[in-house]
Amino acid sequence: MNELKKSVTKLRLIQFAMIAGVSMFGWVAEMAHHPGSNSWTFRDWVVAAFALSIVFTGSNFRTRMLARATTLLAKDTSDPRALKQWEAAQIIGMAFADNIALWGLLIRMVLGGAFWQASLFYLVSLALLFYWTPRLPAES
Repeated sequence: MNELKKSVTKLRLIQFAMIAGVSMFGWVAEMAHHPGSNSWTFRDWVVAAFALSIVFTGSNFRTRMLARATTLLAKDTSDPRALKQWEAAQIIGMAFADNIALWGLLIRMVLGGAFWQASLFYLVSLALLFYWTPRLPAES
């Protein structure tokens, strides 16, 4: 169980770094200081559809990997393979969430969208990063 607590601490540090990264994406996008277009174009909707598919794919992938790893950890908490799989599921989920913010950066910098449009992606990314906080698996 001690190794598991160390892993949670390490994963939370990674999570905080990713949260800081989302705010940095917003800051970098605002360095351009152009107002952007308030209208949603076809390209904006395509980006939103990609981001939405990433949310569902990340959720599905994370849930399946965590379920498998949690089952193995319930049998033996010191199993290094199960622990690595559990860590990987957490990191991959956070990476999927962080990727949503990158789509917001694309909306703002490449497609010339307004800040409020990009901020929707940043907020979804932050919400997922907080929702998918690494936690100790429930004891069975």
